[in-house]
Amino acid sequence: MDADLNKFRDDFIDEVNGLLDQLEKDLLDLENSPSDRELIESAFRVMHTIKGASNMFGFQVIGDFSHKMESLYQKVKEGKLIFNKTIFDITFESVDHLRKLLNNKEYYDGWDDKHKNLLSSINSMANDESQQHGEIPNAVPEKSSEACCNWHILLCTSEAIMLQGVKLVNIFRELSTLGKCEISKIDCMSTSDSDTWSIFLQTMATEKDIREVFLFVEEDCTIVNLNQSGPPRLKIADGHPDGSDLSIEEFIESSLKTQKQASTPDPEIQSGKSATRTKKRISVDASKLDQLMFLVSELITVNSQINLTAKENKFNILGPHLEKLDNLSKQFRNNALEIRLVPLGDTVLRFQRLIRDLSKQLNKQINFVTHGTNTELDKNTIDQLTEPLMHLIRNCIDHGIEYPDVRLSKGKSSQGTITLSAYNSGNYVYITLSDDGCGIDVEKVRNKAVDLGHLKPGDKPGKKELFDFIFMPGFSTAQNLTEVSGRGVGMDVVKNKIADLRGEVFIDSEEGKGTTFTLKLQQSMSIIDSLLFEVGETYFTVPISEIAICTQTESSELSRQKHTSTLAHNDHLIPFVDLRYLFNISGDYCKNLKTIIIQNTEREIALICDRIIGEHQAVLKPLGRTLRKQEYITAASQMGDGQIAFMIDTSALFKTHKI
Repeated sequence: MDADLNKFRDDFIDEVNGLLDQLEKDLLDLENSPSDRELIESAFRVMHTIKGASNMFGFQVIGDFSHKMESLYQKVKEGKLIFNKTIFDITFESVDHLRKLLNNKEYYDGWDDKHKNLLSSINSMANDESQQHGEIPNAVPEKSSEACCNWHILLCTSEAIMLQGVKLVNIFRELSTLGKCEISKIDCMSTSDSDTWSIFLQTMATEKDIREVFLFVEEDCTIVNLNQSGPPRLKIADGHPDGSDLSIEEFIESSLKTQKQASTPDPEIQSGKSATRTKKRISVDASKLDQLMFLVSELITVNSQINLTAKENKFNILGPHLEKLDNLSKQFRNNALEIRLVPLGDTVLRFQRLIRDLSKQLNKQINFVTHGTNTELDKNTIDQLTEPLMHLIRNCIDHGIEYPDVRLSKGKSSQGTITLSAYNSGNYVYITLSDDGCGIDVEKVRNKAVDLGHLKPGDKPGKKELFDFIFMPGFSTAQNLTEVSGRGVGMDVVKNKIADLRGEVFIDSEEGKGTTFTLKLQQSMSIIDSLLFEVGETYFTVPISEIAICTQTESSELSRQKHTSTLAHNDHLIPFVDLRYLFNISGDYCKNLKTIIIQNTEREIALICDRIIGEHQAVLKPLGRTLRKQEYITAASQMGDGQIAFMIDTSALFKTHKI
């Protein structure tokens, strides 16, 4: 039973974290449109849902805290409070506090003082009469008594609900906050282990509000609008020893005694320690799961067909079944990879919040722009990428973007811009982060490198080489280091973290115009259709999508053009790559060579090999430390016989082989 409860509580933690993400997004949008009715409603619903769910699963501290926040936003929703900076700041602080209460293995030191201070601030704002005048535009009007309706709820509960960690008494307590409530347990004289509850409710709340109370047991209840003057007084048959009328408070007290053993939260859960068991989870589009179930059913069918064919020795009709099995394996491959991939946009909210907080802290005006955030990466890569990206953003804000008056004096807009872009190229994902700030002073970097002994005074390295010094430990040209960041301080950590992801980071900057950081990341694992070929006794692959055509060339032609490293193709010359020479593979080419023409958007290049084997479904895995620095190899794939085939990095070839 404990394992089942822990599973559902882990689901609860994931759900509430998602709700807090939604709340942060609503708040960021509300700062720009503080009178937006839909955003106010959305923020209120999030707090209301967190409150109800927390109480059900035994997170009473979180439930009580979110109830206070809900009450504050109820007044905003009704137009009794006006949005101001204080409300926004305290709400963002509360979101951070709820995350710590929810996710930390233990309550962090001093949480109690922080908790009390926040509650005091929330209560103070809610009762601040100076703010309770006037109405905000489009505020949600307060419901009048004429909107009061009578409802009947029929709820069936069973042991399965208790196993899910749902506390029935908390549902009743939550329901009682909506209005006058009468609850009775119906004796159905049934042998089943389920209980039936009849509930009459008189409230001004909407049906949606009522259904939110029963969010986790919605399938087990029926809600009907009675449209009558008031609920009748009922006897509670089994809720009280003498069957007398009970108030909601008495009923709750009685129910608590009878449910104590089954629903008392584990002390470890109550103290927030359940987070130690929280698993890494991925939210998956339902259509992907539907496709997976379809493929499973198809696989079972094909497996039965193959077994039947083998038993009846009808091997002449085995071919179509095997062809279908091969097709299914490719679809399984694509589906499995898509399930693990998540869009970069899932982390953008964290960056928006960081920029919002730091820009206010540093009194800077910053606009955040994103492009291509639907680009997908492996979930593990996304998780490890967040920290280095946030460090780069801090650098852009603190030492890249100038103060508004400085920008205006330079003829720029007072508002700076940070742009995050992402796109796919082959087996790589490129992420760029740029600002339109002051840029990096190349001369300062050179002087610092000389001071640290990395350069001699007479050395004149290129811009790229100079920028590489920024990634060295302790290298910084910032005159004043702040608590937020220092241009160059910690950049070695960024480079190391990107390297751990089998990626690279590059800097490009122009003084007075801004700086761009480019991250080149390789997917942790991918499966692509490739062409397998052989040079000597070494196997290589290239993506089929990048191949224009495969032809044949005589070795004598290769010898004649060796001094120019070009071959004639379609009435023009293109560069060719001698893979034997490039990878130091021994032996000589045969008389008739195979030529693989690969292309990008503008150019073509030829690869010379001994033998083309054919199409290969390559399961690509990252290179180990020994081969990681190979410039022209991006990944490796194990073949059926156990040998290794290396994936050629075509983008690197195009950069270095030009005519």
